[in-house]
Amino acid sequence: MALAKIVLHELKRQPLSRTNLEKRTITKNGTTATFENIFQYLTQNGYIQKSSTEHRAKYTITDKGTKLLEAL
Repeated sequence: MALAKIVLHELKRQPLSRTNLEKRTITKNGTTATFENIFQYLTQNGYIQKSSTEHRAKYTITDKGTKLLEAL
């Protein structure tokens, strides 16, 4: 869950594209494979979402994600 905390913290600071989010997360801790797993978990469970329907839209943290970050 340390990787989830990093992802949620980065998105709380500012919306980021998936690529930038991956780069920032991997430099702090983890690998591409672990990022993929936690990213899928967070999007499928509604903790993060795209800010719009555009292909290159940035991701943002949801209210549910903010509560999870506080719990971590």
